[in-house]
Amino acid sequence: MNKTTQISDSNHKTWTDTYYALTPDDWLFSAKTTYEDGGEGVALNCPGYSRDGNGFVIHFKVEHLDVLQSLVAELKALKAQNNL
Repeated sequence: MNKTTQISDSNHKTWTDTYYALTPDDWLFSAKTTYEDGGEGVALNCPGYSRDGNGFVIHFKVEHLDVLQSLVAELKALKAQNNL
């Protein structure tokens, strides 16, 4: 998750990267979403009430599919490696 903040009248911006370490007990679910511009996507939800108030939502569009498939492939490879 990135939070972008304008720091002046210039086009230069700064950001803060937020790091979340999920645990096997974290409650995650996905839901189809519709954006204000009419576009559609899928949101990954991790409610704050299940994480002491530190929940989040990440909205994905079809343009993110390749990176998400890569992420899943890497997780499957780690799982296979750990099952040896």
